[in-house]
Amino acid sequence: MFKNILCAVDGSDHALRAAKTAAELAAKFGAKLTILTVAKKIKLSPEVKRYMQLEHLSGEPQYILDDYTENVIDQARAAARHDGVPNIKTEVREGHPARTIIEFAEKHDFDTIVLGSRGLGDMESTLLGSVSHKVATLAHCTVITVR
Repeated sequence: MFKNILCAVDGSDHALRAAKTAAELAAKFGAKLTILTVAKKIKLSPEVKRYMQLEHLSGEPQYILDDYTENVIDQARAAARHDGVPNIKTEVREGHPARTIIEFAEKHDFDTIVLGSRGLGDMESTLLGSVSHKVATLAHCTVITVR
């Protein structure tokens, strides 16, 4: 039943509990575990772009290297390792959280998605609906929401 588990995290307490639950499932069933976080695209002001040109810095700032994003992934990975999952794949994607999680899960053939019931975007979720609700409604696989 659980062979390829995707755990979506955002740094919230619920997401860390979801990482622990996903790790417990992966350890118990010998499943593969991938931890995914979805970062928002960084928009550069004209001043920052100009500074980058003057300093000969190329490209866009890498959200993957963002301290917060790295911390989110590291915390989830530590929780999973604590439960005995040796090989944990981590991924960072950019975009709308619910849509990105669903598309990633479908593209990589996950049979289970584990995520927190409440994330960091509580104000947005009040107005537009929570990420966990959207994922549970639209995903083509089993979705476990953790409180």
